[in-house]
Amino acid sequence: MKNLIVFAFLAIFGGSAIYAQGTVHAACEASVVGYTETRNVSNFFTFADLKSTNAQVSTTQLSNILGSPYVVEAFQKGSLFYGEERLGTFYARYNGYNKEIEIKKTNSTEEVAKALVNDKMLRFVFNNQNEMRLVAFIDKKGNRLEEYLVTKSDGGRYQLMERPLITYKEGKKAANSLMLDVPSKFVLRTELYVMDLATNIASLVPSKKSKLIDFFDESEKIQVAALIKKKSLNIKYEKDLLQIFDFANSIDRDIAYKQ
Repeated sequence: MKNLIVFAFLAIFGGSAIYAQGTVHAACEASVVGYTETRNVSNFFTFADLKSTNAQVSTTQLSNILGSPYVVEAFQKGSLFYGEERLGTFYARYNGYNKEIEIKKTNSTEEVAKALVNDKMLRFVFNNQNEMRLVAFIDKKGNRLEEYLVTKSDGGRYQLMERPLITYKEGKKAANSLMLDVPSKFVLRTELYVMDLATNIASLVPSKKSKLIDFFDESEKIQVAALIKKKSLNIKYEKDLLQIFDFANSIDRDIAYKQ
């Protein structure tokens, strides 16, 4: 990691989107990827439409900070989509601290990354098939938020999604010569959400089996409960949750209601 990273506050659509926590501002030197007022998809992502930012910039020494503001430090190749239309091949990484996708046309270290505009029609599909898109969700405190989530499973009704969370923890100076300093660090953790495509709002996956079963429609509860019991699935494991939601997506609701 470079010894010095520029942390920028990005202005989007004429307003300033301020991202701050403590004294650390983890962002790239960035201008914002913009689009025309007509929202013409063919012109949505063009370098001619890049909008400069009047960002307030601060810097901080990162040599003694553990971890990274990025889920994956290196830019990864993938495709940018607007709806179903592919806009091209780019290189991107997710800044989990600032909650934004940083994107470049090439993987050159000389090219300055830009922050992708927050638009629900945009999604970035990495070559490893992970897809990131802006999603509305209800967090565990009941707050309605919009952030980039990773799609873990796809289906006609339910989608399992992952929320990468990176927080900054300030270090502490040693109280005396017998103790060591506690370094500042970025901490990565994840939360799993389920998107109900009928409402387009994601909610935190319940930690209890009974509450997870209650999440489903009446026509699905009995079958989902039977699957969990038959296969001894543990809802604490992502692979087991994938089985549950894949199964729920396969249920024929018309037949279930008739039964």
